[in-house]
Amino acid sequence: MQVHIKNPELFAQKKQAIQEAGKESCFIIADFDRTLTYGTFNGEKTPSIISLLRDGNHLSEDYAEKAHALFDHYHAIECNPALDLEYKKAQMQEWREKHDQLLIDSKLRLADLKDIAQNGHLQLRNGVKDCLNKLNESWIPLVIFSASGCGDAIPLFMQHNACDFPNISYVINRFSRDEMGFAKDIEGEVIHALNKDEWVFSKFPELREKLEKRKNVILIGDGLGDAEMAQGTNHETLLKIWILTLEAPERLKAYEKAFDLVLIGDDDFDEIEALIDELW
Repeated sequence: MQVHIKNPELFAQKKQAIQEAGKESCFIIADFDRTLTYGTFNGEKTPSIISLLRDGNHLSEDYAEKAHALFDHYHAIECNPALDLEYKKAQMQEWREKHDQLLIDSKLRLADLKDIAQNGHLQLRNGVKDCLNKLNESWIPLVIFSASGCGDAIPLFMQHNACDFPNISYVINRFSRDEMGFAKDIEGEVIHALNKDEWVFSKFPELREKLEKRKNVILIGDGLGDAEMAQGTNHETLLKIWILTLEAPERLKAYEKAFDLVLIGDDDFDEIEALIDELW
């Protein structure tokens, strides 16, 4: 991976502060899709969990058509930099609510998510499992924070890959289910790509209590919205890492402003694992 550090002095200061405070004072927040998993395969963008469901044959015949129509309409809004952020947030909320209802109406089953987790061509980056094992052995908490519309599949995928370690917590969208295993309703409030700044600990008091004495945070993501995942944490030092899986030099300056360390390329987890090894 290409490594970009806009302010090497500040980056070094943050590393030193985290290192001196010790591993018992730190936790990690990471996105899932295209952060812990690869973002490309053979030069093409890899699917996210929700796109695997959208493009598969798991649900009713008209689900894919309706889901693609929602994606085509709302994704253009999400990616339009000229639109007001609050308007975009409202549109993302509307998209997620419509798609959640579509999943319920299409009889989403837990078995569908298990199939995606086990056979959906998602692949952890090389080195992720070793890195997560090291964090678990050192009792450094990891919060996997995802806005995926099928967040229930993430723990299933981690279990399937033998890396659902006890130090991992999940901040994800979950469905409640009826006695037959069909999705019945979304649990709690909806997480979408543009409200990660509003969410983490205010809606998860048990998690907040678990982590409140850990004042240093390492954040890892692949989208600009991921830069705000630590909002609401009572942190003293926040080190933010961004993984840019596709070459996009026009986006580099914007992301360098939001992240301390920018990694360009869709390679293994080596740089992040080396950083963690260096810290502890």
